[in-house]
Amino acid sequence: MRYPRLTPVQMTPRQHEVAEEIAKQRAGGLSDPYAALLYSPDVARLLQPLWEYLRFNLRLPEPLRLMAVVMTAARHKAADAEIFLRGDNVRDSGLTNDKIKALLEGRRPTGMTQDEAIVYDFCSQLLKTGRVTDNVFDSMAARFDRAICVELTTLCANTVMLKLVLKVTGTHFADGEPAH
Repeated sequence: MRYPRLTPVQMTPRQHEVAEEIAKQRAGGLSDPYAALLYSPDVARLLQPLWEYLRFNLRLPEPLRLMAVVMTAARHKAADAEIFLRGDNVRDSGLTNDKIKALLEGRRPTGMTQDEAIVYDFCSQLLKTGRVTDNVFDSMAARFDRAICVELTTLCANTVMLKLVLKVTGTHFADGEPAH
């Protein structure tokens, strides 16, 4: 194991402080990957509120948020994108299994709603080129607003970061823990 879970006795005062702070703020307590991130407690402390915001407070409807996460995870090695599909959020999102399968395979899903198509086009361009055309941006901003464009871009970037953290630290989401 690359990052063995630190016991309270092994933790520095700063690690202990951050561990308690995160455990109080998270319903699931100090689970992976937070336990590995404690090796750099300030990074863990800074990432936790971002991850919580993007998971629970994003103004984009849940099916669209999940769609963006799956697209991003799949774009960066589809073989393990399923780690982002755990928890009730998938079952309750309204995103169909056929759409999820297409996203995991890097295909444009059929039968998308207008909102799904707008988010798909935005994320697809962002993930392929690192930018979006004016037409795609304007469609997204007109439907949702400019703030959502920033949030969606941050969500995609964060998904890549989280995936890399999970891979390098050798950690995973606990069973039943919501994907970020």
